[in-house]
Amino acid sequence: MTNTSLTFDVKTADRLIWQGQVVMSRSEAPYFDELFERVAQVVRPERVLEIGFGLGISADLIQRRLQPTEHHIVEIDTGIYADLVRFAGDHRGVVACLGDWRSAPLAAPFDLVFYDPFNYTEEPDDPVREAGLLRHLVRNGGALCHPHFGDGPPRVLPGFRTVVLERFKVPKIDMADGTHCGHAAAVLCYPDD
Repeated sequence: MTNTSLTFDVKTADRLIWQGQVVMSRSEAPYFDELFERVAQVVRPERVLEIGFGLGISADLIQRRLQPTEHHIVEIDTGIYADLVRFAGDHRGVVACLGDWRSAPLAAPFDLVFYDPFNYTEEPDDPVREAGLLRHLVRNGGALCHPHFGDGPPRVLPGFRTVVLERFKVPKIDMADGTHCGHAAAVLCYPDD
């Protein structure tokens, strides 16, 4: 899939719901604010790649908290991409890219990759393949950041060393499966040498 035009059950400034699953909701904003506050204490990236734009919550916080010189954002859905283009017009250094991050022409490597895509296909994610592709996007000495909801162990990506910066409680977040979560963590993944 290179890009697609999806029909969302709900697409508002507060919620994205596709086929009954919460893709993103404004309830995630406090978590992302905490996440990027902690990430900013550890990394100051010049070049950032953000995979998935959604409601633009993380994009806005990356701009405010991390202040990268270049902020590339790739989005697969054409409707959300239109929102991304408007966002890019209002923020210096933002480069919008339409397509699937796995095959889009991205200007790698990046100092920080924020990885928060939603799988719109019926095919299960292939973590080994995705980790290999992500590894090529992160420069040596750079880091990958992905959301971690819940109080369990974070997702481990082959070829990366995972570091939990901090665990914390957040206001209830609407999860994709309709449940709610009140625990989260700031996680960075560093490429193995």
